[in-house]
Amino acid sequence: MESSIPAVIVSAILMVCAMVLARTGYHSFDEMGQIWKEMEARSAEQVHTRLTITNVTSSSPYVDVDVQNDGSTALADYDHMDVLVQYTTGGGAPILAWIPYTSGPPAKNTWTIQGITNDAFEPGILNPTETLRMRIWLDPSAGAGTTNRLVIATDLGVTVSTTFTG
Repeated sequence: MESSIPAVIVSAILMVCAMVLARTGYHSFDEMGQIWKEMEARSAEQVHTRLTITNVTSSSPYVDVDVQNDGSTALADYDHMDVLVQYTTGGGAPILAWIPYTSGPPAKNTWTIQGITNDAFEPGILNPTETLRMRIWLDPSAGAGTTNRLVIATDLGVTVSTTFTG
């Protein structure tokens, strides 16, 4: 009789611990399942996103870039797009710059939208078959005759790059 009371207490503690562990495991697996679904949805959007740089013109201090949406995913979150420019200044200094988006007039070391061609459907959103004209203001500007690199990345992780002459 003396050993049965501690055995009941130990059994109760073990049952409570087993239930807590089971519940924690269930919640962890449920959370992993939700994250997996989100990853699959993001991967599907990445597969359907395709951009092409059709034209780059440089006239100091601006670089104008035409980006065509060849995929089937519309792009509208310009704040989350990354623009990276690796260039050489007129003085020969190499620069690697991340250029943020601005919705207002262009400012030094920012990029803005000059317009979207064929933008009849959902104005301001880069839909499939439309072309976005972006203007990048580099300060200091790219040197004349220098070969430079431009990389554009969407919020989905899709990138496109090209070279241009300063």
